[in-house]
Amino acid sequence: PFGPPGFSSRVAFALGPHMAKILGQEVVFEHITGGQGGANGPRAAAAAEPDGYSLLMATIGNIALLPHIMPEYGINPLTDLTPILKIADTPNILVANPSLGVATLDDLIAAAKANPGSIRYHAINERSIHRLEFKSFITETGIDLVEVAPVGGSEGAIEAILNGDIDLTITTGPRLLESIRDEDVFALAAICPERTDVYPYVPTMKELGLNSIGSGSWMGLFAPAGVPADIMDDLFNAAHKACAEADVITVLAEQAAAVNPSASPADALAFVQSETERLRQACIAAEFF
Repeated sequence: PFGPPGFSSRVAFALGPHMAKILGQEVVFEHITGGQGGANGPRAAAAAEPDGYSLLMATIGNIALLPHIMPEYGINPLTDLTPILKIADTPNILVANPSLGVATLDDLIAAAKANPGSIRYHAINERSIHRLEFKSFITETGIDLVEVAPVGGSEGAIEAILNGDIDLTITTGPRLLESIRDEDVFALAAICPERTDVYPYVPTMKELGLNSIGSGSWMGLFAPAGVPADIMDDLFNAAHKACAEADVITVLAEQAAAVNPSASPADALAFVQSETERLRQACIAAEFF
């Protein structure tokens, strides 16, 4: 649902050749972009024939967030799509421009309370998981931050913070990882259940005493609802085997993500159901609609 060279594209390009070899079928990539939050790709997948030949590479935002905040979405991913497997997890990282003068999350909260309405943030897009994470952070801490119109997605946010046009963003990916390592931005907190191998030096929000901020992002492979069980099993087995390939693991690590495939389609469904409910509650708590 997002154009190249984004996270979903890179993962799909890495998985595709391995799945093609296992299935004995050519894998063709189509970028169906547009729609806030990447809505058009899931819409197209939901409308496709449930024959196993049309699949969707989707993220937490497409699947578990948009149904709660986009009345015009027109699909229910829980009934109109079928998860094959979750592929990977990736933490979202709250980072600050060094010029802001904060080195820790406590520093940021103190600065925001001392000067309400003075700190600017970029939330990737208006219907992103990153924006929900900012809204949850603001709600739980009681601080007042200024939202800058999000332009250019994750790359735009990184450009803006490097140029000093904003003070904060929440995002992920290889360019952010490079910017943190070069100390062009300061990593204040990771949004994930526990510290990761990619960012072992960045404390999690939960470690720092905040519990409503979420669990980061994930990516999964989906099919239209109604695909026969034997075909679903074939697709799952091919994707699961592909996830174990060294080049796939390397590509994901370069995207600051970790391969973490579901144990079965049933396990993937339970996970997606849980995440959808978690984000429903988070949207209510943060008044994010």
